[in-house]
Amino acid sequence: MNTKSDFLILGAGIIGCASAYYLSREGAGVTVLERGDTAFGTAGASGGLVNWITCAESQMELFMRSQDMLEHLQEELDADFELNYNSYNMQIISNEIEWKASEQLVKDFKLPGFEAHLIDSEESHRLEPSVTDDMLGSIYVPRVHYLNPIKLALAYRRAAERHGAVFINDAGVTGLMRDGAAVTGARTAKGEHYAAVTVNCTGVWSDKVSAMAGVEAPIHPIRGEFVITEPTEQFCNTTISSAQYQTIVQHPELFSPNAIKYNLGFSVEQTTTGACIIHGTREMDSGLDKSVIPEVIELMVQTAVKFIPRLGKLKLMRAYAGVRPGTPDGDPYLGFCEGVPGFCECCGHGGEGIALSPATGEAMAELLLKGRTEHCDISRFSPNRLLGV
Repeated sequence: MNTKSDFLILGAGIIGCASAYYLSREGAGVTVLERGDTAFGTAGASGGLVNWITCAESQMELFMRSQDMLEHLQEELDADFELNYNSYNMQIISNEIEWKASEQLVKDFKLPGFEAHLIDSEESHRLEPSVTDDMLGSIYVPRVHYLNPIKLALAYRRAAERHGAVFINDAGVTGLMRDGAAVTGARTAKGEHYAAVTVNCTGVWSDKVSAMAGVEAPIHPIRGEFVITEPTEQFCNTTISSAQYQTIVQHPELFSPNAIKYNLGFSVEQTTTGACIIHGTREMDSGLDKSVIPEVIELMVQTAVKFIPRLGKLKLMRAYAGVRPGTPDGDPYLGFCEGVPGFCECCGHGGEGIALSPATGEAMAELLLKGRTEHCDISRFSPNRLLGV
């Protein structure tokens, strides 16, 4: 099966599907190649918390634009992806050292209308009766959102298909086709696919695709581990997590080697089915291995149960791991590549791909169709920054 389209998107993860939607919505011809199926990679092994306090300052414009778009996105895509808009996140503080680290975090993130603040144990317990009294307090983070990443990726895909985009599963890229320096499409076991522009949205595999184009775009996978409990009646009012992350960074001498290696903490989200998702590890430079490490799962669950005792009464139904596409400077690669006409990067979002997907997809569509972006300046994310261009 050979195809020819205006734009060829490699990867049907959440970023690839968002880009396909915003391009096809404007009438562009789009073909999407996916090595497995939609949400086969990072989106299928992610938590659903959209939290501004974890977003890098360099990406805040994209985040804020995405936040504005997200409010009405279910209606626009005609899909339910379990969006809980404008909720809050509570990050539990267990000791004085964490309290001081949390004070600094709250001080550093002063955004008008998005101010986080510290609350004591009594107020924390009032908001979330399921948490233990054995804590100093928590960081209260307002205006965060929860959604189902798999359903969001599928919502983008189905909306893009309604606008004429073509998705081809089980079509891993085996090579890029060239006309001199220019990339003219991609080759798969299912055929050759031609386009004026090929867009690399392959996430943790994107450095390998970049290399096919002669482009260096380093990616370091970041592994996170997850556990899902049996369903139970709703007892979490929102997402509850740990303030331990920032303490590990500031005071690594206080933690075990495993806690440092896996950036151990926890986050608990109760889904609409009643099942709880427990996650909260970030193993840097993990490689692409998605195997579960039992001792890490045990440490993570023990930490969560310490502060949310009710979790200890629930059966653990499934454990799994996923990897996210990190970059050396923490920012994604967005834009055309110097010296390689017809090849564009859109990858490397780390743990923020879900949160940044609306504005990223919109910005890429604007850049590809109009030669400029209108809502967000993405010039700082150019892959050419690695060349000093």
